[in-house]
Amino acid sequence: MIIHLSLLEKDLLLTPHAFERMTERGIELEQLVELLESKNAEASIQYNERIRITNGEITAVLHLSGSVLYLVTVYKEKPLK
Repeated sequence: MIIHLSLLEKDLLLTPHAFERMTERGIELEQLVELLESKNAEASIQYNERIRITNGEITAVLHLSGSVLYLVTVYKEKPLK
């Protein structure tokens, strides 16, 4: 599955693994797009050069390979106690 992200001006390819995790973790496609299109989300580069984007509720991990952007995984953040 491919999603176009206007904010990043890139197409995002959802890997089968990432899509399975979204389903397993109850994350809707609309939630993912909202996260990735949000100007308020925080992005950082991890030690493995993957891109971590979060809004404090949902986190997505992306991998840029050449001109292709892949969704590696996505998960819900645990609420602070």
